[in-house]
Amino acid sequence: MIRTLAELGFWFAAGLLVYAYIAFPAIVLTAARLNRNKREIPVHRSWPDVAVVIAAHNEEKHIGDRIRNVLSQDYPPERLAVLVGSDGSTDATVEVARSAGNERVVIRAFRQNRGKASVLNDLVAEAGHALIVFSDANTHFERDTVKHLVSRLADPEVGAVCGELVLTPPETTGNEDHKYWLIERQLKAAESVIDGLLGANGGVYAIRKALYKPLRPETICDDFVIVMNVAAAGLRVVYEPMARAHEETPQDMEVEFWRRVRIGMGNYQVLISYPAYLTSTNWSRRWTYVSHKVLRWMTPHLLVVMLVASVVALPRQPFALLLGIQVIAYSAACLVYATRRAIPWPGILRMLSLFFVVNLAFGIAFVQYLRGDASGGWRRTER
Repeated sequence: MIRTLAELGFWFAAGLLVYAYIAFPAIVLTAARLNRNKREIPVHRSWPDVAVVIAAHNEEKHIGDRIRNVLSQDYPPERLAVLVGSDGSTDATVEVARSAGNERVVIRAFRQNRGKASVLNDLVAEAGHALIVFSDANTHFERDTVKHLVSRLADPEVGAVCGELVLTPPETTGNEDHKYWLIERQLKAAESVIDGLLGANGGVYAIRKALYKPLRPETICDDFVIVMNVAAAGLRVVYEPMARAHEETPQDMEVEFWRRVRIGMGNYQVLISYPAYLTSTNWSRRWTYVSHKVLRWMTPHLLVVMLVASVVALPRQPFALLLGIQVIAYSAACLVYATRRAIPWPGILRMLSLFFVVNLAFGIAFVQYLRGDASGGWRRTER
């Protein structure tokens, strides 16, 4: 009886993983192609006031270039302002920001490190602008990015616009996140077509200020929560691939690992604390939310189920073979990760290692979330 239950548990977990990583992408991409009706995009008769909001912590390396990049946007200067909030920075972030700005730039130097969510709440409340563009200190906009974001908000049914974030790999890297992100960009575009887009790329998105709901101070995935709040309010969320921004992928997977741990805690925080994303959104978004997000957040749990079930089902076949495959796969992923700086492994093995690293990070994040370690305070990484 126990072995039979273990077998069922294995195939159920494996089926969910195949659906989440293979079947769902195929279905949503196909559905988008079948529903790709040209929809006329309204045009603003005059460009509205826009505030670009940036929360920063110890970003002296990037903040000057970031401010200059926003000020160089092809947008009416009198309509575009920049609000920068330094969240208890201990380096020269504030000084560099002030030296790079002008009368269109507002710098708020918060002495206490309260977390990104609290800084965003303060900056948005201060902004006297109809539209808010959110970005990060290490992001670089193309010259017409703000215009493309704003143009989609001319449609009164649209409440939020997600731009396209392009990850650029450094010259030498053991991190394959930029390849994974290519797939994510395609999925986001497809989900937008079927009105099921989830969240936004944190470095490049815009909403109507009137739709902003103050974030809880402990919020980690602020970009996801801000945009999903718009969707839960009944407004459309769209993807605009012409609104392009660039960020550099971290040099090494170790940096990616700790970034994913933090993101993972934010994911479980969202799953537990925001049931409205499943109960108050349209059916298309509910489907993509469960298929694209929830199942991936639960991947570490499903992998553990498969491993334990394989052991319990022994010596029945094919579970001896399946157990061996899992052990070899995990061992290979660990080996690639441990020797990533010394050996130029093939891309498929580095992708396997990234999958392992991401889900190990999510597993650790789940334990930390259960322990109550999730908080809004941030730790700076390369991305």
